[in-house]
Amino acid sequence: MGWVSLFKALLARFLFAIHGIITVWRVTDINSDPLYYLLIIPVCLLPLEMILTLKLTDDGEWKWFCPSVFLYLSSVVPGIWFLNFDIYEKRIEYRDSMGWEDCSMDTAYNESSLSADVAGFQVVVPFALSDDSWSLALEQFLLALLLLGRWLLPKGALTRDQLSQLLLVYIGMAADILEFSLETLKEQAVICNLFLIILILGLWSWSLLQFTLVLTSVSAPRARAAKISGAKSCKGCFGCCENEIWALWITIVMQDGPFLAMRLYLLIEFNIINQMMLFFTLKNILVIILQLYRMIIVQCGDTNAVSTNVEPLQEEL
Repeated sequence: MGWVSLFKALLARFLFAIHGIITVWRVTDINSDPLYYLLIIPVCLLPLEMILTLKLTDDGEWKWFCPSVFLYLSSVVPGIWFLNFDIYEKRIEYRDSMGWEDCSMDTAYNESSLSADVAGFQVVVPFALSDDSWSLALEQFLLALLLLGRWLLPKGALTRDQLSQLLLVYIGMAADILEFSLETLKEQAVICNLFLIILILGLWSWSLLQFTLVLTSVSAPRARAAKISGAKSCKGCFGCCENEIWALWITIVMQDGPFLAMRLYLLIEFNIINQMMLFFTLKNILVIILQLYRMIIVQCGDTNAVSTNVEPLQEEL
C-alpha cells in the first residue's frame, strides 16, 4: 500500500473518530452523566483496527466486512438513539406544561452548545443549536461521512469504475435512509409514540449496516474468453453467486423491504395518509419491482444473451 492510500485510510478513521466523539459528547452533555462516555470505546478501537487491517490484508480491506465502519456506527448510532429519546421526553414535558392532550412539532426546544471540563479547563464549542437540530445535524454528518469514508478507504479489489458506481449507489441509499427517518419521525402519530420511535430507529439502524458490507454493488465485466467458451457464472436463473445479485437482495432485505413495511404499517394501522407518505410508499414498491426485474435480467436475460452470441463467435473460430 502506498503512502497516499495509507494517508486516506488514516484520514477516514480520523473523521469517523471526530464525529463519534462529538456525538458522544453531546449525549453526555444533555444527560449530565459521564457514564455515556463509554459509547466512545468503539471509535477508540479504530487505531488498533487499522493496524490489524493493514497488517493482515493485502489490499487494506477485508473481503466481505468493513470493521472500521462497524466501529464508527457502534458509537454514533446509539448516540443518535439517546438524542431522539431526549427529544421525545422534552415533547412530553412541553405537552404537559401546556396542558395539551397531544404532542406538537411546534415544541419549544432550548438552544445549547457543547461544553466540558478537561483537566480543569472549560472546553466550549462556539456555536449553539436546538435539541432537534443537533440530532438532525449529527445524523446528516453520519451519512455524509459514510460516503466520504467509502471513498477514502482502500478500494481493495474494486476497480476505479466499480468504485465510482458504488459511490453513486451509496448516495441514493443515504438519501433514502435520511428521508425515511426524517419523514416518519415527524408524523403526528409518531412524535409521542415511543414504540413507533423505537421501531423506526431500529429499521434505520438496520439499514445503516449495509455500509459495513464490502460488496461491489456492480457486476464486474465478464472476460471475452468466458463469452467465447459459453461459460456461465451461475447455473440457471436466480443464482446467488454474482456480487450484483447479493447487493440487490441486501438492499431489499435491509432497506426497501423494511421501509415499505413500516410505511404500510403507518398507513393501515394509524391511518397516516398524506402526499409524502403515499409518494414514498409507491416509490418503495417501484424500487423493489425494479430490483427484482434487474435480478431476472442479470441471471436469465444476460446469460441467455451470452449463449446466443457464442455460436457466431465459435463459427468464426
